[in-house]
Amino acid sequence: MAALVAFLLLTASVVKHLFFRTPAVGLPESSIVTDNPDPRDLLECNTLVLEQLTNLSAKTNTLLNQPVAGEPANDRQKSSRRGDLASDWKRFSNQWRDEWDVVNARCRFSELAETTMGAAYDRMAHVHEALPAMRLRYNSLLAEFDNEQADELFEMRRALDESRESIQRRIERHAPNEPHASPAPVSSGGLP
Repeated sequence: MAALVAFLLLTASVVKHLFFRTPAVGLPESSIVTDNPDPRDLLECNTLVLEQLTNLSAKTNTLLNQPVAGEPANDRQKSSRRGDLASDWKRFSNQWRDEWDVVNARCRFSELAETTMGAAYDRMAHVHEALPAMRLRYNSLLAEFDNEQADELFEMRRALDESRESIQRRIERHAPNEPHASPAPVSSGGLP
């Protein structure tokens, strides 16, 4: 019974967050009119929706790459990395959702989708409407990645960093006037 109550509370929280959210920013007035809308306004809306889609994907990719990118890893980074990935996503996600609200208001998607605005407008409105669900899927992907692969990738990066440092120390110990041994040429199948 407790599990059912917990599930219902979680479901209610998700529904509230998705459908009954109050924007955290002031919303702009829209220049979109229903009677013969200016195509430049519609093109701007298309650009704004595309930017939202692109930003969502780019941030996710940046966070997925975080364990192996950047400066050489150290123990302090490992201990704080888990919290950083989640907090980076939360900060981005909140800002992104505010931008989603602004685009919705500027382009009037919530009120004008499936009206007389035309197929091009409706396609934009459908993509815009689907973006929050995509954001939640990316959130799940990042949580799963953080739980299952990030530590392993971080350790791989750390092992490579340690290997490079060891090799660099060997090079530094090498006398500067000593000739550097070149690797043997790769055989090209008997050709000279």
